[in-house]
Amino acid sequence: MNEKKGLRQSNLELLRILAMCMIITCHFVTYNDFGPTNVFSDKILALSVLRLGGKLGVVLFVMITVYFMLNKEFKWARILDLSKQTLFFSVVMAVLAYSFAGFKPVLLDILKMLFPLVLGNYWFPTDFAIVLILSPILNTVIQSTDKKILTIGLVGLIVLVGFPIVTPDMKNSIVGLVLAYMLGAYIRKFDLKMANVKLIIALILAVVLTIAITGLLITASETSAFISSFRLFFVTGFNISAFLVAFLVFMLFIQWNIGYIKVINFVASTTFGVYLFHDNRSFRIYMWHELIDPTRWQGANLILGLLVSVVIIFLFGMFLEIIRRTLSKGALTLIGLVKGLYRKRNIEVSKVV
Repeated sequence: MNEKKGLRQSNLELLRILAMCMIITCHFVTYNDFGPTNVFSDKILALSVLRLGGKLGVVLFVMITVYFMLNKEFKWARILDLSKQTLFFSVVMAVLAYSFAGFKPVLLDILKMLFPLVLGNYWFPTDFAIVLILSPILNTVIQSTDKKILTIGLVGLIVLVGFPIVTPDMKNSIVGLVLAYMLGAYIRKFDLKMANVKLIIALILAVVLTIAITGLLITASETSAFISSFRLFFVTGFNISAFLVAFLVFMLFIQWNIGYIKVINFVASTTFGVYLFHDNRSFRIYMWHELIDPTRWQGANLILGLLVSVVIIFLFGMFLEIIRRTLSKGALTLIGLVKGLYRKRNIEVSKVV
């Protein structure tokens, strides 16, 4: 373990990796049919709880990002970099979908592939870009608001969004991402600290309560159409459990000083590429249903298959992201050489003249 001045501590970078693994785990369940979710069984309950990793991972991902950039000046270059990265994966995954799954894009698919950020070929990059554009306004609100008022407002908004009684089907992802942004900024601004023992106890209680409530809702949904409509509310969407668990986990990790570990930081830097690889609209169904098909596994094989799937998907997405960076660096080097030759030629011409 090395301590290097000016380099990011690896605690939150490790959390970024875990957050992406949670998202993949959620998609493992979401994009496959393991049976009806309104009939209780140990298997259905366990798989349903895994869905929590989706929005939990997203909330953590946004919180980590804002924690590092809260006091930095907004730059359009971030949006441009996000757009270029999304474009690369959008095109590559469309080619893979055409080659292996026989995907034949129509005009709208082609336009989404070429303009993925504008036309929303992925939901997260598009909505996250909007949140980044709004960040100067959000930062101003956060920096100028009293802690008490900000605490009440943030808790109140999370409760309004995170309970099914108020928002039975919260689909506005921008609202969820803004709340995640504000939660991460809140922790950074006030440098919150809590005893690790309290955090761990609270985290265990939150997870156990989420599992218990979800189990009761699934059981009751067999006889109640009303309950059935929100039986998975506390493990899907931007729910109260996702925000609460994200807050507790985040607090644990920011207080865990593991120094700078190069390999962790490098792997963490590829996580967005991992997302763009495995959640591409044109490829993900083929990947889950044809290449992986986890519905054929039972018992211990299902658990093992889940772990292996997460690792393989992560590694393959990381591999594609490394290729993208290599090509990008090569293109920049080539452009630099061309510019250098052009300048040299102009200088030689000017000397002759």
